[in-house]
Formats: sequence, structure tokens, C-alpha cells
Amino acid sequence: MAEFVKIALEERSEKGKEAVKKLRPTGYVPAVFYGPEYKDSITAKVKVSEVAPLIRSGHWETIRILATLPDGKEEMCLMREVQKNIITQDVMHIDFIQLVKGRKVAVNVPVLLEGKEACAALKQGAVLEQTLYEIEMDVLPIEIPDSVVLNVSGLKVGDSFLVKDLSLPESAEIVIDPEEMVVSVALPQIETETEEEEEETAAGEVEVVAKGKAKEEEEE
Repeated sequence: MAEFVKIALEERSEKGKEAVKKLRPTGYVPAVFYGPEYKDSITAKVKVSEVAPLIRSGHWETIRILATLPDGKEEMCLMREVQKNIITQDVMHIDFIQLVKGRKVAVNVPVLLEGKEACAALKQGAVLEQTLYEIEMDVLPIEIPDSVVLNVSGLKVGDSFLVKDLSLPESAEIVIDPEEMVVSVALPQIETETEEEEEETAAGEVEVVAKGKAKEEEEE
């Protein structure tokens, strides 16, 4: 798992929609910090240049952050919510949640597949279907994984991986059903027309042609 990423949450005196609009062109976005050891949330601002690479990573929910608060204190945290503009996709607001040492936190961890290029079954025409793309777990801050990586290179037709087959941190408690399917390999389904379907299709074609011919005769 990756080391903590350091960012600075600076004091924000700007409040209200108009004030926040003026804040964003300066390279900052509004933010709020809260957690189990904070009775009141802390309003702050953070540089877009510091958080944009984390958000673009695709697994920003599991990136462990060491944030310097406006009062100079450092706290472990995660980005709990990122609000974006629907049209421009610009970051509009970020919620940071405090991590407490020894206290588990709920996270959604992406499930990534590797080894597809080396999978003999896929080379022979089989189809790999991934049905679970992230897994929810309660885990200690020190063991939060960036992702859960599953190697599928050895899978054969008919093989599958379930949630219980995943390699997870020791402290992780799975919230979902351990029997839930993650990925499976099967032969592609080939659609074939039955004789009855072929006859129905042929009858339909004849009817259309006949109607067209009748119309031509009426016009004559």
C-alpha cells in the first residue's frame, strides 16, 4: 500500500455561494474536515494542484492523506466525498474524514484484474466477465489498500473467483456476501435460429412481398 500523501488544508474565511465562486479561480476549492474526535467540522480550502492528481488516480477514496489543518495540527484522513461540476467535471467541493489510529473505517476498494493477456482460456475464445468492481470493507487505517488486485492468468473455462477468494488485509471485515461472484470465465453464447424461427421469418418475408405485389397490381 502507498505511503501517506501530504496536503495542506488552509483557513477559509470565504462563505456563501458568491464567495466560493471567487475562490475557485484562485486555484483553490472549498473543503470541510470532520471526524470522530471533532465535535464541529472545520471549514477550509485546498489547492486544486494538490488534490487533482489524487482524484484522477481512479482510487481517490482509498488514498491515505496526512493533512495539515489550519491550526497547524496534522491529521490522517481520507477524501470521503468529491463534488464535481456535471458539465466541466471541475472539482467543486471536497469532504475529508479523519482517520483514528486503531479504529476501523468503512471504505470501498476497487477490484482490479491482471494477467488477462496471459490467460489461455481467453486466447482460445472464452469470455471473462467481471461482476464486482469494488468491495466494501471495514479496515484499520494503516491497512487500507489502494486496490484489490486479482490475477486471472490461470483461470480456465468454468472457473470463477468469489469474494472469499480475494487476498485482503488482516484487519478487513467484509460487508458484502463472501459468496458473491467477482469474476468468471465461460464460453461465448452463440445464438442460433431454430427451424421454427426460420419458417416464421420466411413467412413474414413472403407476406411483405405479396402485399407489395398486390399494391403494384392495384396501381396498374
